[in-house]
Amino acid sequence: MKIVFANADGDPDSSQTHADHDLSFPIAHSVDEEIAAKLGAWTELRQGTTIIQPCEFVIRPDGTVAASLYATTQLGRMSPEAVWKFVNDRK
Repeated sequence: MKIVFANADGDPDSSQTHADHDLSFPIAHSVDEEIAAKLGAWTELRQGTTIIQPCEFVIRPDGTVAASLYATTQLGRMSPEAVWKFVNDRK
């Protein structure tokens, strides 16, 4: 299983997150509205700024989506434990 993390923040924010949490997987940064649209992420205009809402995916080795989660706030995220169980139950 491979993990890739992407966020809408710029590189300095991503680098800090990577360092703060001693992550062993890559973080893609600066996700914009075009990339968000390709992912199917929801966007929202807040106080004159476009916000890209969170979306999470479990991708099979063949590149198809095994599971996805879309949210409109910070609530409703995939927990690492739930993803681990989901993946292991399908081996």
